[in-house]
Amino acid sequence: IFFKFVFSTISKRVFSVFVKEMTAERRLQILCLHGYRQNDVFFREKTGSLRKMIKKYADLHYACAPHRPNIESSEERGDVRGWWFTKPDSQFSSRDVTDLATGFDDSVEYLVKYIKENGPFDGLLGFSQGACMLHLLLAKMELGEIDIPKPQFVMFASGFLSLSSAHSEYTALRLLSTPSLHIFGTGDEVVLYPVSERLEERFRASATVPPTVCSGYPAEIRHDGGHFIPPMSRYKEPLIAFLEQQLAVVQKGE
Repeated sequence: IFFKFVFSTISKRVFSVFVKEMTAERRLQILCLHGYRQNDVFFREKTGSLRKMIKKYADLHYACAPHRPNIESSEERGDVRGWWFTKPDSQFSSRDVTDLATGFDDSVEYLVKYIKENGPFDGLLGFSQGACMLHLLLAKMELGEIDIPKPQFVMFASGFLSLSSAHSEYTALRLLSTPSLHIFGTGDEVVLYPVSERLEERFRASATVPPTVCSGYPAEIRHDGGHFIPPMSRYKEPLIAFLEQQLAVVQKGE
């Protein structure tokens, strides 16, 4: 009787652990790409409030761009990085109309390797140059140029289209098969909000390119701030609604 009791108790405990593991809440895994003159550590700090707000729904992971721009690092920002350069002296500006995209292919190779080794990721989030990098990466996925699975969704903050002729094939695409959320500020003086709207347009159906299964997107959060991801408490409802929709799709497919 004693051994039967012990066995029964152990069995119940094992079953309880099994049930907890099976019913644990699934969270979205999101890879984040920082902006120019930032790095993964700096961007993680800047998105601290966002991480706390969405921790029930998602885990954020951070990649660090492989290139060091030709500028001085600061104590606040640390070892600053960039995804590619638009100037001959290894610097970048989102406003440069140029034929240069120095280091871009290396960054693509780095991200493909990072995603394969650390993924899979359900979604990708990019800020500023990181948002532009994300858009170009997604376009390369769409064209079958890189061997990684497309994300379920993408999120852009202060995003813009590359003005480099090296990227013209990608910026011409309409990417209608991936749900997207676009966050930008009407007070942004680094990336003016009409520039972010032009990126958003690439995810919107047109008269010549009809809607797909992603009709209803892109989603948008427009704030009155500048070049940053704003405190999201004011925009919690649309942000959580977007993540809940993506989580439902992911869970349905598992």
